[in-house]
Amino acid sequence: MAKKKVEKAPNHERWLLTYADMITLLMIFFIVLWSMSTADSEKWQKISAALQRAFSLELFESSGSGGQPSSSGPAVIDAKLVAFAAIKSQIGVLAQNNDVINDVDVRLDREGVVITLSGNFLFESGRADIRPDAVPLLDGIAAYLRLLPNEVRVSGHTDNVPIETPLYASNWELSSARAIAVVKYLTAAGITAERLGAVGFGEFRPLVPNDTRANRAKNRRAELLILFPEGPPGAPGRLVSADALPHAAGAAEEIHP
Repeated sequence: MAKKKVEKAPNHERWLLTYADMITLLMIFFIVLWSMSTADSEKWQKISAALQRAFSLELFESSGSGGQPSSSGPAVIDAKLVAFAAIKSQIGVLAQNNDVINDVDVRLDREGVVITLSGNFLFESGRADIRPDAVPLLDGIAAYLRLLPNEVRVSGHTDNVPIETPLYASNWELSSARAIAVVKYLTAAGITAERLGAVGFGEFRPLVPNDTRANRAKNRRAELLILFPEGPPGAPGRLVSADALPHAAGAAEEIHP
């Protein structure tokens, strides 16, 4: 007698991703309020340690010895944190809606917010043509970036395996071609060319050692760096106000790629 096939129950836990983003936003909000109250040395060190544990950052490394804030003050750092929380939440929603959570990552560094897209997701091996499956996510990211005033630098990265194709002489050329392909796509999606830049790093800026197949896959990637340069409000590339950021609440309804 044939056994009846048991169907797997649908996954009802996708809401946990949105819930986790909300908790992250609340945590950063209260950290910002706390940091604005008093900028004494002890409190600043506690904030720095808490943020590094939460986001695995070395955000305050450039602020000087003793954990003291730099001359630019807490306002610059707070603006970056608020922007990071909003961008991470919105890109997380886009990744979830397109079922590509494992191919997208958002992190913060000294220059701004970095959106990392898996190279295997974006491109075929040895090529710089954007895969059709990646188009919906890129459309969503482009629609979100159109709402921001910041400059965006796109970088291409490969693993250290020598390339074998007549199209490109080395991984350097391949990574540059991939960065340019993403920039061209973003300009076609309505982002002004003056805000964009492309650079190829080849195999020379790996995230992890190229010693396993899984690690090499992590290093094959494209990164979109949303720049937050220091300077007076209104300077080119600087986010004028954190209030201008499209936040996750309702942002998904406003963005129509």
